[in-house]
Amino acid sequence: MNREESLISSQKQNLKQKQYTLENAIQEFEELKNIALSCLDKNGNPNISAAMRAVENKAKIAGLYQKAPPQVANVVQMGEIKVDGEQLKLKIGEEID
Repeated sequence: MNREESLISSQKQNLKQKQYTLENAIQEFEELKNIALSCLDKNGNPNISAAMRAVENKAKIAGLYQKAPPQVANVVQMGEIKVDGEQLKLKIGEEID
């Protein structure tokens, strides 16, 4: 192998070592979770919210979180009510004339 081929091989090896993989990200989030759990507040409680964010990010990059489909809700029509003795007819959930 000549000098040029050696340099190219060395550069390719360096690129392989520097590639950020899914496994690298998961390991990094695991380390961050452990750091967050080891950091205690003045009452001696770990930083649970930071640890949860690290776990959520691990799950997101692993493809475990998906966008939830939109939910359809039913509209319930209210009847009549009285306010200060006066009966009001509410037209919630239907076309108003």
